[in-house]
Amino acid sequence: MRSSFGILFSVGIKHSYYSGVCEDFDFVLPADSVKLARNGKIITRTRDGKFYALCERNESGTPRAPINGLTLRIGLRLKNPHFSNFSQMTFPQGLLPIYRNSATPVLLDGGNALQAVGTLFPHPLSKPDRPVTVTILDSNGTILRTVVLSDALNQSPLPVDFREFDPGAYSIKETYASSNKKTDYYLDTELIKQNIFGIVEIKIDPSFYTGTPPDFFIQFEAKQETLKYYVVGKNYSLVELNSITVSDAGFSEEGRPQVVFTRVNQASFTGNDLSPGLITDAQSKVVLFKSQGLVSRLHKPRKKIQLTKSADVIIKHLPQPGIEQSNSDMIIQISKP
Repeated sequence: MRSSFGILFSVGIKHSYYSGVCEDFDFVLPADSVKLARNGKIITRTRDGKFYALCERNESGTPRAPINGLTLRIGLRLKNPHFSNFSQMTFPQGLLPIYRNSATPVLLDGGNALQAVGTLFPHPLSKPDRPVTVTILDSNGTILRTVVLSDALNQSPLPVDFREFDPGAYSIKETYASSNKKTDYYLDTELIKQNIFGIVEIKIDPSFYTGTPPDFFIQFEAKQETLKYYVVGKNYSLVELNSITVSDAGFSEEGRPQVVFTRVNQASFTGNDLSPGLITDAQSKVVLFKSQGLVSRLHKPRKKIQLTKSADVIIKHLPQPGIEQSNSDMIIQISKP
């Protein structure tokens, strides 16, 4: 009996910082998803920074073991330690972004940031008021457990036991006499131990087997910052330093927005700028050229942002912040005998 494998779905990462594929993540299957994939005759592969799930089909093209309605979970493990330097982080630090295809089967939601927990953890109650009804719900809103805390059971934080629950999203709802509070958690001890950045949950829709395989992607945006060039001139007089200019001569050639710079003399530096004393000595002076608008960080530097003296180009392609740099402050040293 012959069989073949075809793509069931794929997951990729897009980032405006890169002109091509973003390969900053590994894709990790937890044990429950490994088992589900095996039961569904699914194999997984990662190629060129993209995750592929392929299902086995018989000679007539029929899936051998469809798993309609079940959810395959994929951990995102960050490989690039400098990722936050150039990326807009749209969720609070310490929370776990969860990407699902819950609203539309073939599209991922924007990402809901949840607090990652293990099977045993303390839940801080939001108010001292009693009585309070504490309810644990699953991701569908189904009530799993309820406890009423009276004055005699005035516990905070409340010890929570998730050992009987499968990995996934849960909520704890506090119901007081005059208000409610809900806190969202994500249970996955296995992935938490692997320092996972986020989790993708793909609910298998019947259309995956019959139509065009969905190509899911997660979109990240580059940081936008004021690009600053601190030009430090050694043995330069004020007159000579006034002849120095930074300009963008490459925007037309590259078909991109022009970066326009404003000159700021040393005496006009503000608290948002580097202190001149940190970057100059008795023989040098500094002038700042700062972009008038915010500039997106790019992996491939913009060409022909150049430094000129009068009409002469001194530096044709000024350096731009690399991945290891958390801001866009660039210090350029020039000197004369």
